[in-house]
Amino acid sequence: MEPSKPTKKTINYLQYSGLGIQFAGMMVIAIFAGRWLDEKMGFSKPIFVLALIVLFFGTFMYKLYIELIKNK
Repeated sequence: MEPSKPTKKTINYLQYSGLGIQFAGMMVIAIFAGRWLDEKMGFSKPIFVLALIVLFFGTFMYKLYIELIKNK
């Protein structure tokens, strides 16, 4: 008995299943790196935290957009 071939729906699910974990990981890195930079520069407000979160979020959305267009 041969294993059945995965359907398109299964392939799409598996392809995008790690996006949530990847996004969370990027945000954690942005927060910790931003905190470190804010402490290193002596800022009392979280300037680098906010800047890195916006930068990483924009980068992630761009990457997602490219992936979705490529698989259209």
